[in-house]
Amino acid sequence: MTTNIAEQIANLLNERNQLTIQYTADKILENSENYVYLLEEEKIIACAESKCVQWYQWEISHVLVAKDYEGKGFGNKILNEAEIKAKTGNAKILQCTIRTNNENSIRLFSRNGYVQVNRFFYPKSGNWVYVYQKSISQN
Repeated sequence: MTTNIAEQIANLLNERNQLTIQYTADKILENSENYVYLLEEEKIIACAESKCVQWYQWEISHVLVAKDYEGKGFGNKILNEAEIKAKTGNAKILQCTIRTNNENSIRLFSRNGYVQVNRFFYPKSGNWVYVYQKSISQN
C-alpha cells in the first residue's frame, strides 16, 4: 500500500464514518495488511478493514463507499473482498458492529447473510450499536 492510498483511506474514514477518533495515513500504513480497497483511476472508491480478532473470528469494519459511487454495488463488492480476506485467514465467524441508525450498513450486511446477535450502548460515541454476525465455517 502506498502513502497516497493510505491518505485516501484515512480521508474517506474521517469524512464518512462519524468515528470518535481521526485516522491518519501513518495509522493506516501501520495496519495496511488489514485493509481491502477498490480503485478507479488511482482513486479509492471503497474500502473496508478485515482483521483477525481470535483464531476463529474476524471483524469487518469501516465498510465505506465514496459518495459519488454509492448505490452502484461497490458496498457489496468491498464487503465480498473483506470476506475473502477473512476466509483466506481461516475465519469461522465474521462479525461487525453497526450504529443502529445506519440503515445502509444494516441493509448491506443483512443482504449478505449477517444476523443481528446483540445490541448495546457505546458511551464513548454516544451511539446504540448492533452486533451482526455471519458463520462461514465448513462442518
